[in-house]
Amino acid sequence: MANTTKKVNTEETVVEETTETKEAVNILDLLLGSDIGEIKLPTKQMEIVRLSKLYGAPFIITVSALSPDKYEEVQDMAVSIKGKEADIEITLLQLLVVMEGVVDPSGKPMFKNKELMQKFKASTPKELIRKILLSGEIANIYAEISNLSGFGDGSVKEVKN
Repeated sequence: MANTTKKVNTEETVVEETTETKEAVNILDLLLGSDIGEIKLPTKQMEIVRLSKLYGAPFIITVSALSPDKYEEVQDMAVSIKGKEADIEITLLQLLVVMEGVVDPSGKPMFKNKELMQKFKASTPKELIRKILLSGEIANIYAEISNLSGFGDGSVKEVKN
């Protein structure tokens, strides 16, 4: 990093401003010199406000980005091909992403938990999700998992020279 210092004089004070500029890095060297354990899927906590009010305690879930392989697997399950046309079932895609991306403290998909499914008398994780969450909550959680998985506006940016 290079630092640029600029002095600004006013009648009473001298203000010094320092601006840091990032130098270009060889990304191959950066990746080869890194610990592969450093690259982890990002996670985030979200509160389901309706359920917090219902249970009288913060209802906090942990959402995790999906790996590229898992995201591709989920997308394949939500696509139906008829002849030469492919159709994506958005509602199914959202359910599957939420099913895989909401994780318990050990990092396993929470909605696949057998005890939880038994408690709510749900025969599948998708049914469990529908019993616990509203459609809008599913859509919002899906959007956050998608952002964590690299689909957000700020995940990649153009470098201007």
